[in-house]
Amino acid sequence: MSDIWKCAWRELIRRKGRTLANILGYLLAVAIMVVLVTILIFSKNAASGVLSGTGTHFIAFVPASMPQNSVKLLDEQNEGFIAMGVAAGLIHETFVGKVKQLPTVRDAAPYLLFRLKDPETQRTFTIGGFDPRNNLAVGTTCCAAGDVLSGRFLWPGDKGVVMLEEAYALSAKLSIDSKITIAGSTFSIIGILNPGIRPGKADVYMHIDDARQVIKKRVIGSPIDDKINVVLVEVASSKVQDDAIMDVKELLPDLVVSSYACYKPASKVMGMNEGGVWLLTMIIGICAVLFALKSQLTSVIERRRDIGILKAIGWTDRDVVSQILAESVLQAIIGGILGCLVAVAILLFVPIEMLSGIEAGVHIIISSWVLVLGFALAFLGGIIAGSFPAFIAARQRPADALRSI
Repeated sequence: MSDIWKCAWRELIRRKGRTLANILGYLLAVAIMVVLVTILIFSKNAASGVLSGTGTHFIAFVPASMPQNSVKLLDEQNEGFIAMGVAAGLIHETFVGKVKQLPTVRDAAPYLLFRLKDPETQRTFTIGGFDPRNNLAVGTTCCAAGDVLSGRFLWPGDKGVVMLEEAYALSAKLSIDSKITIAGSTFSIIGILNPGIRPGKADVYMHIDDARQVIKKRVIGSPIDDKINVVLVEVASSKVQDDAIMDVKELLPDLVVSSYACYKPASKVMGMNEGGVWLLTMIIGICAVLFALKSQLTSVIERRRDIGILKAIGWTDRDVVSQILAESVLQAIIGGILGCLVAVAILLFVPIEMLSGIEAGVHIIISSWVLVLGFALAFLGGIIAGSFPAFIAARQRPADALRSI
């Protein structure tokens, strides 16, 4: 077997031009693959916080038209539990815990959204009661500390204080440190915020315990101490948004879900970015293998007389196949090793912002499995590129080859 490898090495040296061309093909294919896959891993991690979190939230509620969810109100015409502008029924707060346990859900929070009418100004407005400890689900569907324009955000221990949405504060001519009376209770205004477009948006935000106390004054009979009317949900990823919605609906079939549609293009973009890199890598690899196959086949055709002589002096078909395969694999091994080294050099010394959209200064860790994968693909390509020419060479009859001498 050692003679086969020696003969293969000698043959590669004898045809330096073709050998260098094949090695260069494997080198480029492996280097490009390793660089692209490494950048994909890091850019995917860097972008996943944006793309995978785009639109990954929704609210769930039950329509008030369901008999078991209806409540009696002092002013049914102007007040009541609402969600997305329609009347909403009550849900037991323990339902939130069930939603949190779903594998497709990252976080869930209870929410009370209630519309009231100010008896003095006759202005209707909405209050949103939430638990400040649920900052993830609340922050994406209702309001967040980053939305504060002046003052501060609600803290977990805050009671008797509220935050106002900017437009409502301007229309009501209210500001920080002033007071607001809601259903006979007076609250201090600690913050003005602009949460933008959120499914759980309200005019006045307060602690959920304060919201319950306010709402109790406007509800007849039905206790709401353990009830909510909206569930705020943050999904694990935009890729599982549809699954999360289905999972939540399976827990309570009467639910209506409202979400942003931007999670769909976000999940598709994530798949397109990843799929595009792998497709490009595959195309480059196939081109390298086809080039090497053509080169090996040409070499076999040029050496048909040499192969005929070898078979005439006793070489078996197996020896011929081993010889051609050894030549192809040697080129692939050398090209694979050099390709990995070139890729490492590029990733270490070329500014990363020149290679991708990753910010400058980001430290890239070159994964060993990516290098192994690149070398393995080169090795496999060498076997594939050498198999067909080796089969053609083995089928040659010595007499036909020698007859042309």
